[in-house]
Amino acid sequence: MELIYTVIIFAFAIMFSNIVNRILPIIPLPVIQIILGVAIGMTELGKTIIFEPEIFLVMIIVPLLFREGVKADIASIVKNFDIILFLSFGVVLLTLLGVGLSVHSIMPTIPLAACFALGAALGPTDVVAVSSLSDRISLPKKVVHILEGEGMLNDASGVTAFQFAVGMLLTNLFSFGHAARSLLFASIAGVLLGWAIVWCKNQLLLLIERASARDVSGYLLIELLLPFLAYILAELVGASGIIAAVVTGILQANGLKKMSVFDAELANVSEAIWSTITFILNALVFLFLGLELVQVLPEIWNDANYSNYFLLFVVLFVTFAIFLIRLVSIISFYLIKGKIAGVKQKFNEILIMTFGGVKGTVSLATILVLPFTINGQDFVARPLLLFITASVILLSLLIGILVLPLLTDEEPETKDNSLEITLLNQVIVTLQNSDNETQKVKINVVIETYRDRIRELYIDQLTTDGKKDVQELQTLIYSIDRDGLDDSFKKDEVSSQSYRIYKRFVNQMRDSISRQLRSFFVFWLMIVRHLFVMITHPKLFVERMKSTDNQGFSKDNMEQIKNVFFRNTEIILKSLDNLRTAYDEDLVQFFIDERLDIAQKMEEGTMIESLVIKTKATYNSELLSGFHEERRKIDEYEIAETIDSEKANELRRKVNLLESYSIQNTGNTLVSRFSRILKKKIT
Repeated sequence: MELIYTVIIFAFAIMFSNIVNRILPIIPLPVIQIILGVAIGMTELGKTIIFEPEIFLVMIIVPLLFREGVKADIASIVKNFDIILFLSFGVVLLTLLGVGLSVHSIMPTIPLAACFALGAALGPTDVVAVSSLSDRISLPKKVVHILEGEGMLNDASGVTAFQFAVGMLLTNLFSFGHAARSLLFASIAGVLLGWAIVWCKNQLLLLIERASARDVSGYLLIELLLPFLAYILAELVGASGIIAAVVTGILQANGLKKMSVFDAELANVSEAIWSTITFILNALVFLFLGLELVQVLPEIWNDANYSNYFLLFVVLFVTFAIFLIRLVSIISFYLIKGKIAGVKQKFNEILIMTFGGVKGTVSLATILVLPFTINGQDFVARPLLLFITASVILLSLLIGILVLPLLTDEEPETKDNSLEITLLNQVIVTLQNSDNETQKVKINVVIETYRDRIRELYIDQLTTDGKKDVQELQTLIYSIDRDGLDDSFKKDEVSSQSYRIYKRFVNQMRDSISRQLRSFFVFWLMIVRHLFVMITHPKLFVERMKSTDNQGFSKDNMEQIKNVFFRNTEIILKSLDNLRTAYDEDLVQFFIDERLDIAQKMEEGTMIESLVIKTKATYNSELLSGFHEERRKIDEYEIAETIDSEKANELRRKVNLLESYSIQNTGNTLVSRFSRILKKKIT
C-alpha cells in the first residue's frame, strides 16, 4: 500500500505544479516542482523513499532522451551542424575537465573521478528549462534551433561521459587513451545498434501487416518498448545504451511515413501519450530533487569538514565556471570560423547562447545515478555532489530569468492573425447568404461560433499587456453580471430555476476568460470574492453549485432572465464607456459591440434558444458545413498565393481537429435529450 500512496501523492503533486504554473507563469515550473518535492520530503513518507540509481537511469533518463531524438529537427541540426557538434561534444568535454579539475583543486578530499562525474553531469543543457523561464522571453529562431540541437546531442554525450567517470570511480583505473578508444567504440556501436533495432522493428511491423493483425495499441506498446530495448541490448554488448536510445528515437521519427487512416490514428495517439509521459518524467526529476535535498541537506549543512560559507562559495564558483567555459568556447569557435569583426557583430547572439545554456532535467537525473557505495564502502561525497548539482541548476535558472530578458526583446514577437481573421469573416459572409431559411437559427449559432474563434484570434495576437487588459475587462463584465444576478435572487426577483439558467450564461463568460491570472484585479474578482460569497452567503453559494434542471421553466422565467440581463447590460455599458481613457478605446468598443449584439439576440428571443441548440447533436451538421466552406476558402487563398503551403496546412490541421471533435460529439447524448425537453418547456 505504501507504493500506491507514493504514486498517488506524486501524481497529485505533478498535477498541482502544472495548475500553479498556469495560474502564476512567472514562476518557472521546475522551481514549483522542486518546492513540492521538498514538501513531500519533509513528510514521514518522503523520509522512507530510497532512490535506486540504475532504475532511475533506465526508467527516466532513457525515455526522455529517446523522445528528444524523436522530436529532433534534423534539417535545423544539419544547417547548424558545425556549432551544434562543437557545443554537444567539445563544450561538454571542456566542462567535464574544467569543472572536474577546479572542484578537485579546492576540495581535494573528493576523488578526481567523482569531480569529473560532476563536470559531466553539468555538461548537458536543457532548452525546456529555458522555455519555462518566462513567457516574456523571445529567443532568435537560429539560437533556438542551435540550443534544441545541442540539447539533444549533448544529453547523450554528457550521460555517456558521466558513465565513464563513474566507471573510473568504481575501478580507480583511468587511461586517456583507453577512455578515448572505449568512448569511440561505445558511440559507434550505439549508433549501429540503434539502427539495427529500428530495422528489426520495421520488419516486425511488416510481418504483422501481412498477417492482417494491425492494432493501434499493439503498435504503441512496441514503440514504448523501443528505448528500453535499445538501452538494455547496447549495455549487454558494451555499447552506449544512451546513444542507442537517442539514435533509435531519431530513426523512429524520420523514417518513411505511410499515408493511411491507421497510421494517422497511431501518430495522434502516440503524440498524446508521449507528451504526457515526457511531462510526468520531467516533473518526477524535479520532485525527486526536492525530496533528495531534504534528505542530504541536513547532513551537508552540519558537516564539520566544510563551512556553510565555503559551500556557498563552491556553488557560485562552479556556476561561474560553467558559464565562463561556455562563453570562452563559443567565442573561440566564432574566432576560428570567422574574424574578430564577426564576433563583435554576433556578440549578442553569443551571449544568448551562453546564458541559454542553463542546466535542468538531464543534469539532475544524471547526478542522481551516482552510486551509494564504492567497493562496499559508503560513498560519503555523494550527498555533497548532489547538493552542488542541485544548487547550480537552481542558480543557473535564476541567472537565465534575470539575464536572458536583458539580451532579448521584452515582449515576444506578437502574432499577426489578421489573415486568418479575414478568412473566417469571409466564411461568415457565405453562411449569412445561405438560402436555407428553415435552418437559419442553427446557421446563426454556427456564425456565433466563428465569431468566438475570431475573438480568440484577436486576443491571441495582443501583447502581454493587451491580454491583461482584455482579461480585466472580461472579468469586470463577468463580475457585474454575477453580482446583478445574485442581488436579484436575494430580492426574490428571479426564481431558482431562472437563476440557474442565467448562471449557465454567466459561466460561459467566465470560462472564456484567460486561464492565466495576469493581475491582482482579476485574482480578487475571480477567486477572493468567490470565497467571500461562500463564507458570507452560504445559501447563495449552495444555489450556485446546483445544476440546471428541467422542472418549472416557463415564459415567466424568460421574462425574469431578460429583466436581469438588461439591467446588468445598462451597468456594463456605462462602466465600459467610463473606461475609454483607461484602456485602449478600440478594445473597449470591441466589448461594447459584443454586449450590444448579445442584447439584440436576447430581445429577439434567440439567446436562450442558441444556448439550447449548442447542446443538440443536430447542431454539428451545420458546423460541418461551416468547416467545408472554411476548407474551400483555404484552398482559394493557397491557389492565389495569399498564403504559402505551410500556412495553408496549419489552417487545415485546425479545421481537421475541430471537425474531428464535432463528429465525436455527434449522437443522442443525455445533454441533447435534456435540451429537447428544455426547449419544450420554453415554448
